[in-house]
Amino acid sequence: MEAGLERFGHPPVDFASFRYAGTAVAALEQLDTAYQAWVDGIAGLGTAGLAEPAGPPGSLLADWSTAGIVLHNQRELLHHGAEIALLRDLYRAGLR
Repeated sequence: MEAGLERFGHPPVDFASFRYAGTAVAALEQLDTAYQAWVDGIAGLGTAGLAEPAGPPGSLLADWSTAGIVLHNQRELLHHGAEIALLRDLYRAGLR
């Protein structure tokens, strides 16, 4: 599915081929780069682009609008970001 950064020219991301950062600094750089690509890609869509179907006819995303996928991905980012923040806070509090 090209519902993510692939739609904006970013290479596909999957568990098998993704090059995971070896340090926190490198991980933050990866996050910043991906986030900027996402923001720039969405900004370039405009109103008409957001109204387009998220996928070709017959695909899993054919019934979704691009705006719907953008909102879904934003919810996922908030959800998983909150989980990361919770784990960080529990670790700082000594709950390991």
